[in-house]
Amino acid sequence: MNHNLTTLLQVDDMFVAKDIQSILEESNIYCLLISDNPASSIMNVYSGFNPAECVTIQINESDYPAAVEAVNNSFYKDLLEE
Repeated sequence: MNHNLTTLLQVDDMFVAKDIQSILEESNIYCLLISDNPASSIMNVYSGFNPAECVTIQINESDYPAAVEAVNNSFYKDLLEE
C-alpha cells in the first residue's frame, strides 16, 4: 500500500480547510492540514484580526482520485480547478 502524501489543494482560510476536511472524512479519506502561519488561529482569538494564512491539504496518494471526486461533489469543487 502506498503511504506517500500528496497535496490535494491549498486554501487561504482555515475554516474552509476544516470544512473540506469534514467532507473528506465523510468518505473515509483522512487528511493533514498544514498552515504556513500556525499562530494565526491564536492571533485571531486574542487580537480579533485574522492574519494571512495558506493551508495545504495533504492526503495519501492512493486516496487522491476519491478525494477529488468528494471535493467535486461539494460546494468547493471550484477550488480544484486551477
